[in-house]
Amino acid sequence: MRLPHILKILGLGAVLMLASGCWYHTHYAHGPAPVRSNVVYIRKAPPPPRHYSRPPRPTASAIWISGYWNWTGVEFAWVSGHWERHPPRNKRWRDGRWVHTARGWYWVPGGWY
Repeated sequence: MRLPHILKILGLGAVLMLASGCWYHTHYAHGPAPVRSNVVYIRKAPPPPRHYSRPPRPTASAIWISGYWNWTGVEFAWVSGHWERHPPRNKRWRDGRWVHTARGWYWVPGGWY
């Protein structure tokens, strides 16, 4: 296999890993319009977060990444939370959240800060 092909596969695997998993958090906020130019506004509010138990922590250093409702362009689809087994050092995970403005709802993705 060539290196670029392997990197594409690893990148896709990382995206799929981040898109799996779940827990309950309130992913809603009110606020000003985002500065980003690629924001998609949705008129319909996202459903309430799903409530269920986390699986056991796989390692002492694992960090829980909460699940969330993703907008597919047609409907909301639940993306389950998961344990991040190798979190970056000296960083904290901030969950993504839905923000409501006069133009509608938009998603602010989670990330390491």
